[in-house]
Amino acid sequence: MAVLNTVLHSVLSQSRKKLIMASLQSHALMAWAFATKRVETEDGGRNVTNPITLGRNPNVTSTEYFNTIPVAQTDEFNTLEYTWSRVVGTVIISDQEEDENKGDNMIFKLLKAKLEVLEESIKDKFGEYLYGAGSGLDPLGLAALIPDDPTTGTIGNLSRAETQLRTSSYDFASTLDATNIEEAIDDVLLDLTMGTDKPDIILAGRNFIRAYRAAVRDKLVVNLSDLKKNGVDGMVDLGFGGVAHDGIPIVYDENCAVNKAYFINSKYLRLHILKGVNMKVKELNSPWNMDAIGRRIQWQGQWCMWKMFRTHAVVKM
Repeated sequence: MAVLNTVLHSVLSQSRKKLIMASLQSHALMAWAFATKRVETEDGGRNVTNPITLGRNPNVTSTEYFNTIPVAQTDEFNTLEYTWSRVVGTVIISDQEEDENKGDNMIFKLLKAKLEVLEESIKDKFGEYLYGAGSGLDPLGLAALIPDDPTTGTIGNLSRAETQLRTSSYDFASTLDATNIEEAIDDVLLDLTMGTDKPDIILAGRNFIRAYRAAVRDKLVVNLSDLKKNGVDGMVDLGFGGVAHDGIPIVYDENCAVNKAYFINSKYLRLHILKGVNMKVKELNSPWNMDAIGRRIQWQGQWCMWKMFRTHAVVKM
């Protein structure tokens, strides 16, 4: 068992990068965050905090000579505070499994199979988390970050009663199809464009991207592999495909609801990860009533909003 313990630890430690890649490939937004460097590494702290602008400085004005200059007290910022989410996966090998897999080749086959299952399980779970509501101890998903009804609830411990804390929501009530989807996307992008800021990725469900492809089938279409900017090459390398609308990638994600699409400005939606806890490997000691060895994979992070108003949107067909 001691030899297997050493081998298990070595294999998992060397496979840490594969486990990180498994989380990256679990969904397009995670891959996009890393490709466009929208990942923040936190040194520590019980919670994750970041500032958010809620207003403007009222002390900007035109003047001349000896006019009185406004020096009103300003309160432009507030602080969003998020709790961490910790995700763990455990690999257990029983003493009986070891006895039934004697020999180097058999042991490595067993470890390889268990590692492959762990990778797939990580992909499935992180893909599930992304579109969830972040209930319980789950990481915040898009249902919580960019909700269908952005006028209720809270985000980062602040009430969405404040307009600046509301994302956008569009419900086309089953009227969106190939005949009007391009115009609808244009209108949403116009609403979400402020100066040079606008969404840089659109995550789409099956029916949404099918309608878009039908609309542009006989037109010039830019595929992601032909779009040489904004980290798109990295997305293609990770296995994600799609098309682009005015240079903005529209990426199909099987975990996204079939009749939905999320318009995201990744500059203001970032993945925060606790330093040293990105697929960290921890040794487990089995209790006296169990013949087994194990290792636990640990990840701790959270999706955090840095800006909401006229920045992100959900579109329902």
